[in-house]
Amino acid sequence: MKTNFYLIIYFITFLSINAQKTKQFDYELLGAIVLDENQLISYKIQFNVEANNFIQGYSLTDLDGENETKSYIRGYYDEKTNNIKFKENDILYTKSKFLPEEFCFVSFKGKFKGDSKKKLLDGKFVGIYDDKDTCATGKIKLVGTKFVEKKVKKIYKKVKKVNKIKKIDSAVITKLKPENFLKKFSETKIKSGEKVSVFVYSSKIKVDIWDYGIEDGDIITILQNDIPVIENYKVTRRKKKIVLNLKNKENLFKIITVDSGKLKTNTTKLKLYDFRREYEVIANLEEGKAAMINIVKLKVPTKRKDK
Repeated sequence: MKTNFYLIIYFITFLSINAQKTKQFDYELLGAIVLDENQLISYKIQFNVEANNFIQGYSLTDLDGENETKSYIRGYYDEKTNNIKFKENDILYTKSKFLPEEFCFVSFKGKFKGDSKKKLLDGKFVGIYDDKDTCATGKIKLVGTKFVEKKVKKIYKKVKKVNKIKKIDSAVITKLKPENFLKKFSETKIKSGEKVSVFVYSSKIKVDIWDYGIEDGDIITILQNDIPVIENYKVTRRKKKIVLNLKNKENLFKIITVDSGKLKTNTTKLKLYDFRREYEVIANLEEGKAAMINIVKLKVPTKRKDK
């Protein structure tokens, strides 16, 4: 079990999403959810500590998996006792096919050694549905991303030493470079045929579109519920700004690669703005292929009045 845990945290360092330079957090931890059935699910949290020991930030579950999900977390952390607790709520986006009411939200309580080198977080969690029923139980084990990055660099050095004795494919070595992995998996990506659902509260959202890679002549068409929003648009490093009106509860946007440019891979980035939320999605698509963003418009929750 211990070996599996460290393997998974090494792996998801490479798949660590949302490591955006514009967003800085007091703590960024990654590792795994360990279910009672000994099933491991990659897990990451990033949060800030505010006044009165209050913490808030985000959790990321099943990184780069078919059920990858980002949610808000809120809780408390006492640096003196190392006690920490937080709960997930309000999904920002998901690649899962499950409905929002079918999601299992983590409620965690444990210890966090924030002043140690490892920044080890360890404790038990209960998974809770929206209707308060229990859906899962187990443990969460996380360590600081900087600690894991150091371990990954050591592994890479060992691989290079082995390469001197027994030749390894140069393409494999290039991919194993920590900086390449971190750059490659630094944002949420949707591949050809994939769909990500984004949850918003506004009826109108702003979108920036640009080429985050090498500007090589990528041409795209974007459809909103099968109606063209932009057609045969050549993506450049300069951001194109559009406004989308969300008339339906679910609004399906299809990003189609008309021409993948000289490098034969579309590297279009989209940034969606909704009230206090921001979403960045990279569409890594082959020519003639499409990916989808399902923008789901939610009702603003109202506080229940006690009778």
